Amino acid sequence: MILIIGGSSFIGRGIQEIVKDTILAKDFVFAYNMHQENISDNFQKIKINLQDKKECEILREFTTCVYLAGNSNHGLAFSNPDIDLTLNVESFLNFMKYFRGQMVLLSSQAVYYGLKGEISEDTTHYPTIPYGLSKRFQEEYAKYFYRIGYLSKLWVFRLMYAFGKGERTDRLIPKCAKAVIENKTLKVLGGGNSFLNPLPVTFVARVLINAILSITKEENGFFEITNINYPEKVTVLDVVKFLYSIKPFNYVVEEEGEIWPVSFWGSTINLFFHLREWNMKIPDIWEELKSYFQELLRIYGG
Repeated sequence: MILIIGGSSFIGRGIQEIVKDTILAKDFVFAYNMHQENISDNFQKIKINLQDKKECEILREFTTCVYLAGNSNHGLAFSNPDIDLTLNVESFLNFMKYFRGQMVLLSSQAVYYGLKGEISEDTTHYPTIPYGLSKRFQEEYAKYFYRIGYLSKLWVFRLMYAFGKGERTDRLIPKCAKAVIENKTLKVLGGGNSFLNPLPVTFVARVLINAILSITKEENGFFEITNINYPEKVTVLDVVKFLYSIKPFNYVVEEEGEIWPVSFWGSTINLFFHLREWNMKIPDIWEELKSYFQELLRIYGG
């Protein structure tokens, strides 16, 4: 069985969407702490609070895992770094008290904060923001557990930006849709110059599924780090202007005000190598953005 830790999360829901109508569905168990309703009743699901050691004991029964749990809100890490560390690091350490086996770990390109330009996975860097630090600590602990044999195989994916069904309503594309429906003005901070290089959540989910299926076939130890992002540079303002062309809304571009501008993006050479292995192609993100934006307009417009 393949255990999805964080099965009710944004990315977890993306994985559900991919496997729900396939023969693989019976092989997945989706774990949640809250929001059981975000996991379809068609799947096996279990409650695991990673802060409750008693609930974590069930992890002994699994040897294959996709780990998605933790904080994904950069703002929370800024306002409450202790909570961010608890969710991203302490929870992971609690998980590893009981789990032994092979893992795909979803991390973040926030580990590159402080750098500029295209960044390869072998870059050694200490991030300059709290969220990046907690994700880096999580990665380093995972690598430690791989070195001592608690993890027989480990594949770390560093995600830049995903969009799609199930994401928080305070993120960029839902905010653009709300600006249309509510006739409010969207503020684009930092000149909109931060890079997003976004990918649809279903594509990200498919990559993670292929990764966990691939490492289960490896006979010996396996360790890798892979960036996940759109290969071409796409900024916040690029996305806002594109969505505006589909359905106009009010927005203003302000040069100041962005706390953590994103001046980097991940190299995708390694990603493309694996996509060829899996017979996958990078999606047309503009068509995906258009479809998702129009769906949000229908939802928010009632």
